[in-house]
Amino acid sequence: MTGHLILVPTPIGNLGDLTDRAKEALAEADLVACEDTRRTGGLLKHLGIDKPMLRFDDHAGAAAFERLGLELMSGRTVAYCSDAGMPGINDPGFEIARAARAAGAKVTVLPGASAVLLAVVASGLPSHAFSFWGYLPNRSEPRRTLLKKLGAEEETVVVFETPHRIHETLSDLEALLADREIALGRELTKLHETWYRGTPAQVKAQLGREDRGEMVLVLAGADAKRLVTESEATFEGALPAWAEAYLAAAREGGMTLREAVKPLAKHLGVSASEIYRLAAEL
Repeated sequence: MTGHLILVPTPIGNLGDLTDRAKEALAEADLVACEDTRRTGGLLKHLGIDKPMLRFDDHAGAAAFERLGLELMSGRTVAYCSDAGMPGINDPGFEIARAARAAGAKVTVLPGASAVLLAVVASGLPSHAFSFWGYLPNRSEPRRTLLKKLGAEEETVVVFETPHRIHETLSDLEALLADREIALGRELTKLHETWYRGTPAQVKAQLGREDRGEMVLVLAGADAKRLVTESEATFEGALPAWAEAYLAAAREGGMTLREAVKPLAKHLGVSASEIYRLAAEL
């Protein structure tokens, strides 16, 4: 018999973001595996669902893997939930998926909430290419070392940060990447969702003494040819080299030419059709 593992995204804040497919998967599963049985138990109670649960977090031992394997090899359906968001992103989801495939089980991933994707789109920074690095290190020296590395990345960078450490991180960014454009999202999808945008110093001033709520930090890439760093663009009838580089990167990132030329035309102060004509000739 072939078992079935379903990776179920859960809301990152607003319970209204749980999809109908996610509810059905949780209701029909024989077992619900999760990072925190108390948190997922609260979600199941809210939905009126009563299921046996298996704790499967970063410290999952041999017993958890053995239970999972036995359930799947018996033909059962197991739903896995992270604490919040898309399973497999900054949680043990990839481990449980690998274990399920090793047991010969079917693995299905449902679409749903993701703090990473939400932050990239809401940040206002280029989204055709980006990387995600999870939580920054706790200690100052390793954190500053990683921020230096991330500051050299050409694509947009997304990281998670805790509220009690965000002020130190912003100070580190002010010292290391003073002119870099960043965006900080707090309490995403919740009633008091707030965004702060600008340089590290500007964001730090906007944030003030606030130290509550889940936070996602987005950094603009280091490539000086990016639109976001080109503050005094001029147009003289031909595309400048930085604009050609932007278009090439946008196309490589999956954008169509029509999509890519729109922000470029707005930035240069000319019609999108004119930029499209020049870009199509490249």
